[in-house]
Amino acid sequence: MYHIFESALSKEYLSEWSEIAGGFDLIKGYTELGDIFLINSETNEIAILFPLNNTVEPMGYTDWADFSGSVLSNLGFQNEVVRKEHLEQVAEHCGKLGQQQIYYAVPLPLLGGSGAPDSYKIGDLWVYLSVVYQSLNEI
Repeated sequence: MYHIFESALSKEYLSEWSEIAGGFDLIKGYTELGDIFLINSETNEIAILFPLNNTVEPMGYTDWADFSGSVLSNLGFQNEVVRKEHLEQVAEHCGKLGQQQIYYAVPLPLLGGSGAPDSYKIGDLWVYLSVVYQSLNEI
């Protein structure tokens, strides 16, 4: 469901998303559907980048352990935000992910795709982020 980096990655990995991420300049991890966990290196504030919504949502936490224990393990968050049941169906359809890979719908829902579990493929996280950014800017 989540992939957390032992050492946070720099904002450079976000490429075009860096401007939208603002002060959230460290990448702590990601969901298997491509949402990104960010940290502000000055304040330690945690946020989530939701690429398909073109938003960054501050989460109100400054401690990763607290965030992980309170939010990531929360069933409501898993069901409503991460869409656990949908993710399970997608994983069953696509198979196991490799390192820094995610599941993404083809075509993307923002380009008219259904987002149905059988429309998903496995792809590189960073390529996905670039494709979504470019797609949003073409709409």
